[in-house]
Amino acid sequence: MLKQLLLLLVLCAVALPLSAQTTEEREAQRDLDYYNQDRNGQVSDNGGSFGGQLWYGAGAQLGFFSNNFESIFQIGLSPIVGYKINNIFSVGPRGSFAYNAYRQTLGGGVPDFKAKYWTWSAGAFARAKIGFTFFAHAEYSLLSEVNSFDINGDPLRSTRAIPFLGGGISQGGGPGLTGFEILILFRLTQADRIGDSPYQFRTGINYNF
Repeated sequence: MLKQLLLLLVLCAVALPLSAQTTEEREAQRDLDYYNQDRNGQVSDNGGSFGGQLWYGAGAQLGFFSNNFESIFQIGLSPIVGYKINNIFSVGPRGSFAYNAYRQTLGGGVPDFKAKYWTWSAGAFARAKIGFTFFAHAEYSLLSEVNSFDINGDPLRSTRAIPFLGGGISQGGGPGLTGFEILILFRLTQADRIGDSPYQFRTGINYNF
């Protein structure tokens, strides 16, 4: 009887630490699982936040035109911001502003006419990815332009709306990366001024597209 009692005490002494160790391991595992779930939730929330759904881009404008009577130099920037509705479609605003230097030769000993002015455009766009590289682009823009100058040499402006439709190619880029894009857009309205082009070529960079 005494031997059986001693054996029972020994078994209890061995079993209690093992049970306590198993309980601690289970609690530690539950804590680790909770931490991982919480961390994964934070990562998912950050990836799906409004800021995480935005992509940015910019294009540069640099041009020069000259003939026997006049010349014009232009330099500008065209920023764009898109919001990703899903993995395919995005929408957002686009704008551009450019500095222009104009010079006209009047002849007959009359000093050349010179003018410096700004032009701008602002509008909204929608873009759809076609595969990983190609995309379609639709845009509606308001253009503020200079048509002529008054007797004081001040620019006479006009604003008109022009819709565009086209597409392009994006190289590199993607979530959290910078890429390069080139696109061609066609006017959906008839040209109503001398010098109006039926299409536009654009190049630029994008980030997170």
